[in-house]
Amino acid sequence: MLVPEEFIEDAIQKIKEKIGDDKAIIALSGGVDSSVCSVLVQKAIENNLIAIFVNHGLLREGEVEEVTNTFKDRLNFNYNLTDRKSVV
Repeated sequence: MLVPEEFIEDAIQKIKEKIGDDKAIIALSGGVDSSVCSVLVQKAIENNLIAIFVNHGLLREGEVEEVTNTFKDRLNFNYNLTDRKSVV
């Protein structure tokens, strides 16, 4: 059984092998699943990952700012915020 550190390194290596030097996009919801996946992929392919967060209008108060602060400002992701108003 892999310990957490080994699981993380194994996952990052598998992602690197799969994606290589290509670019990838990920839909970021701000929840645990998409956040963990985003961090693993970003560690593997760095700025070749484009994270897209959609403000669909049903988020908790302050959630857009919190997700933006975490992924764009603190983690330096290639981060794009899309507002539902600009999509419709």
